Amino acid sequence: MTWFIGIGIAIVTIIWLAMEVATSRDSGKGLRSYVTSFKRSLLFVIPLFAIGGVIYYIFFT
Repeated sequence: MTWFIGIGIAIVTIIWLAMEVATSRDSGKGLRSYVTSFKRSLLFVIPLFAIGGVIYYIFFT
């Protein structure tokens, strides 16, 4: 059960961080520009979380 909570929190954090990056990149051109920026920021944020997970697994397990 704790795995589901941890995975849920990780997914929410990834989406929140990608939305923050997309908001800072977006220049107010509308929804299409924001969604494009959001997709690009997901490509940046997901590998960061994957690398962080690997580092956590190596050092703390």
